[in-house]
Amino acid sequence: MAEQEELAKRAEALAEELHRNYGGCAQMTLKALQEVLGLSDLGSFKAASALSGGVTLAGEVCGALLGAVMAIGLALGRGRLEPASQSTEYAKAMNVGMKVFDRFKEEFGGVRCREVHMKLFGRYYNLRDPSEWREFVESGARSKCSKVCSVAARLVVEVLKSTGYFEKVR
Repeated sequence: MAEQEELAKRAEALAEELHRNYGGCAQMTLKALQEVLGLSDLGSFKAASALSGGVTLAGEVCGALLGAVMAIGLALGRGRLEPASQSTEYAKAMNVGMKVFDRFKEEFGGVRCREVHMKLFGRYYNLRDPSEWREFVESGARSKCSKVCSVAARLVVEVLKSTGYFEKVR
């Protein structure tokens, strides 16, 4: 039990540190969880490249949440081509993903990047507009969005803990 709490703290701190240093909420949330959970996979890390800022800076689903859900898929997801209705791995990943999604939504008042912006900044920044991007950065975005990454990473570890995941991977 204490070991999983330590993992949650490590995931939380690493996600925040990586995002502060490198940016890219989806990749940094995913990378922190890959490191902490032993799920390293360069392909999935690269695949998360264009998911930050609400998918290509479009303000849609928060990249930190997307990176978190990608880590869940790596940990629990379907590993072979089979009908979703017949895959216990698919069902397990969806169940855990739904819990993380719901808790993230509760924490930030929504799952879209623009909704998270409203919670953090009191307004939405159009990240595709260079002047709004500058305002976003100047408003402390790196620090504030790093906290979003840390929360997403922590939620994954907490929800995985409740499924017995860590007892199975020992």
